[in-house]
Amino acid sequence: MVYGSASTQAAQHLKTGADLGRALAQAGYAVGTGGYRAVMDAVSLGAYQAGGHVIAYTTDEYPDEPLTPWHHEIRHTPTLHERLRQMIAEGDAFIATWGGIGTLAEIAVTWSAALVDAARDERVKPLLLVGDHWPAFLHSLEDYAEIGTRIPDYPVLTDTLEEAVAYLARYFEDKKGTPSS
Repeated sequence: MVYGSASTQAAQHLKTGADLGRALAQAGYAVGTGGYRAVMDAVSLGAYQAGGHVIAYTTDEYPDEPLTPWHHEIRHTPTLHERLRQMIAEGDAFIATWGGIGTLAEIAVTWSAALVDAARDERVKPLLLVGDHWPAFLHSLEDYAEIGTRIPDYPVLTDTLEEAVAYLARYFEDKKGTPSS
């Protein structure tokens, strides 16, 4: 599952999104996104062009937003909350790139769900934050909020999408499981 901006038009963020989608598809992963524009569209396009299976997670709460045309299936929910719940339930791993408040909400809820899974001794699905902007952001959170975690090295910070894809390959090899999306 890839989380990313619905509004940026910055070329470097769109290129990173497309490259990430392509790399994930080439590695054999199905790719889920929020299903709309900007980074979500770029990730979907990259994965689609690389022959990957792309799932668009959409909601009634954005009735006027154009959907990415780069998908094989749509999983639609009435609300944002249900959409995120479904994404977390169905995703085997989560990657966040450049984004805004929606991306931050997705990261926070995914992180919180992982803490619940860890407390129940259930499998914790990886959350990777890709890009050199994330460490400073997390450090600022630590300065102003209690974000301690019972999960060592969570979320995983990677500077590049290549590091993120390599991390997933090692993770799933260690788990001897093939991700479904």
